[in-house]
Amino acid sequence: MIGRLRGELIQKLPNLALVECGGVGYAAAISLSTYGLLPEAGSQVVLHTELLVRENEIGLLGFASPQERELYRMLVKVDGVGPKMALAALGALSLEDLVQALRGRDVKTLTRIPGVGKKTAEKMCFELSEKMGGLTGLDGLVGTPSGDPWEGSLRSALTNLGFKEEMVLPVVAELRASKPALPEAIRQALKALQR
Repeated sequence: MIGRLRGELIQKLPNLALVECGGVGYAAAISLSTYGLLPEAGSQVVLHTELLVRENEIGLLGFASPQERELYRMLVKVDGVGPKMALAALGALSLEDLVQALRGRDVKTLTRIPGVGKKTAEKMCFELSEKMGGLTGLDGLVGTPSGDPWEGSLRSALTNLGFKEEMVLPVVAELRASKPALPEAIRQALKALQR
């Protein structure tokens, strides 16, 4: 399996990147967000990849980060969401917004993705909102624009105690201004959540 490409970016299109590695050119389908992060043609590039094997086709998908690839893998597990729709989702919304929408079960935001109707958006929320907490490497993306470890740790502690993400986010936002030490922040958050 091809897990990563590192080489010269020969060509980039909004839906495709051609990377030469050791004299072989690999064409990888990409999302619009990956396209936006690619350097100019002729530069060195790293793509995290996923090999797509179907009955009559073998394809390669390229992602700017391992987190984007991980989110893609989760999206295609949803019944009715194929590789094309998953790439469209990754291109239509930033990773942060997509994860936030899935965790918060924000159907309206998800229907902005080309090809995603209300039923598919509801299915994505239903199947993925609970799994988002276990998505390795994405914890710093949601609700923490700067990837603040204090905030990520507090959110993680509260969700691990069984509180839903949508209940936790406003409480964490409230404590952000004073930012007490983590044990004290957890105590205060629990007090607020039990009101």
